Amino acid sequence: MPTDHDIDADCWSDTILDDLVDWVEQAYPEEGCGLVLRDEETGEYRVLECDNLADKYHEMDPDQYPRTAREFYVIDPMEFVRAEDRGESVEVVFHSHADHDDYFSNEDVAAATLERDDKDEAWEASHPGVDYLVVSVREDEAQHATLYRFDGEGEHPFHAVLAIDIDGEDYTRESVE
Repeated sequence: MPTDHDIDADCWSDTILDDLVDWVEQAYPEEGCGLVLRDEETGEYRVLECDNLADKYHEMDPDQYPRTAREFYVIDPMEFVRAEDRGESVEVVFHSHADHDDYFSNEDVAAATLERDDKDEAWEASHPGVDYLVVSVREDEAQHATLYRFDGEGEHPFHAVLAIDIDGEDYTRESVE
């Protein structure tokens, strides 16, 4: 069942998108990642650039974390706690796909949901109410982004709600719902 929160246009301002796109382009050819936070008091949004810890996790345990930062991302879970301590809410988790489209992969689903004992068990979001933005970056240039929202339905519990075409510093936003 879809969540009922709307897409806030302020969250997708040119300033927020500029910050986010700059960060993921800098990370190329690895996946860039971070959070879009909202100040609980003022309602203002900001981008928090996060280090992609995938290489560190891969180095520590390559069996459990076979992918590197080239094709996977890991955000320090303490970033969520620190945001809350500062009076900010995590609105969006974002990451890029280097040289791939902006789809929500099976690995993305696994990272954004709690583990299930079997396929018939209901999906549960790791961070209820948080959306996920995937940005396609090719040859160190962001091209397109899609915002996904948890609905818990079917084999893939996320659906696209916003498409963003990126042409340099120009953005075209289109609701998918």
